[in-house]
Amino acid sequence: MSESVRSRTTEATTTDENANQKRMRAKTIAGATFIGERKALGEVKSNNSWPAEASASGAVSHKPVMTVRSTSKKRHIYRDSEDEDGGNDDNTHSDNSSHNAEVRTPNSKRARHSSDEPLSLPWRDLDKDEQNDVSMVTDYTDEIFTHLYERERETTATYNYLYATDSPQYLRPSLRAILVDWLVEVHQKFQLLPETLYLAINLMDRFMSLRKVSMAKLQLLAVCSLLIAAKFEEVNLPKLSQYAYITDGACTSQDIKDAETYMLTTLQFNIGWPNPLNFLRRVSKADDYDFETRSTAKFFLEYSMCCPKFVHVLSSHLSAMAIYCARQSFEKDPKWDATFKHYSGSVDAMNDDTFQENCRELIREVAKPSTQLKALEQKYRSKEMNGVFEPAKLWCKLMVVTNYYNLF
Repeated sequence: MSESVRSRTTEATTTDENANQKRMRAKTIAGATFIGERKALGEVKSNNSWPAEASASGAVSHKPVMTVRSTSKKRHIYRDSEDEDGGNDDNTHSDNSSHNAEVRTPNSKRARHSSDEPLSLPWRDLDKDEQNDVSMVTDYTDEIFTHLYERERETTATYNYLYATDSPQYLRPSLRAILVDWLVEVHQKFQLLPETLYLAINLMDRFMSLRKVSMAKLQLLAVCSLLIAAKFEEVNLPKLSQYAYITDGACTSQDIKDAETYMLTTLQFNIGWPNPLNFLRRVSKADDYDFETRSTAKFFLEYSMCCPKFVHVLSSHLSAMAIYCARQSFEKDPKWDATFKHYSGSVDAMNDDTFQENCRELIREVAKPSTQLKALEQKYRSKEMNGVFEPAKLWCKLMVVTNYYNLF
């Protein structure tokens, strides 16, 4: 090879090496500048490191290496004072605070009691034992029952049509008693849920407080109310022909279908009434679900539903009356405290004059009924209902004789 060729080859090699070094220097400077700009812009700590790697040619290249965040430090959702990474950086702390504000649910109990120190309540928190039961949705229990308390005011008869003698819808209490007692008997024959009977009575009372019903149509109204209630509450329904058959020929299947349409239209299809058994189950938690007390309370509750004096009384108040009378029949202490008041929907049994008068009226009705409810009495004499009728009636008579001594 000539000297001129060798000289040109050496110059080209030197030029390529100089160019490569300049490019690598430019990349290094650009990478350093990029990191500097990121730090200046975000003022946060970067988790990306830039280790040097030796290439095959001997040059040094810089590549970003992704690192995995350690999971040993858990995120504190409900604490604003601690940084996610344990640092004290202001911007990072601000980001965590805004994230925490988004995660919190303002209506949940956990958000309301996010402090490490438990709040002192005047009543016992009986829902905390069920927090691990997903089906109980304890975070939303208060909101659910607040909604039910509002709904019961919308779906209860606004007045007692049985004692409003000047009302066009007036009906003698004895006629309603015959109707309700027949409903209790049919309800037992069909083996339906207790909620179905209570809803049927509610639908019937609401309709009769709005429309005048002739004597000939009363049985049709009762069987139609039971049909609608069963559709709303039951899984396995009796056939339409069975409803017609139970009336002993007084109503046909077509009559029941026509009455159902008219009844639902009158009630504007508003049949989602909060059942008193829901409130009874709620307040029974404060009584530790005592079996005997609850069985007696069910009798008082059903009797109050069938009694003509309480057509316009809210279902939550009927449940509170039932559990209060049942507890007093067993002479339980305390009579009523802050826990019962909370779980009964703020019923103040010891100071509410209306509540106390309703309890006395219920006791009087059981001791000396103004209307005959033979099917109901027979039902609660049975072993299936633990035979609570006779002891409850005896206690009611004792209360009346002693002028309700020590009742409140």
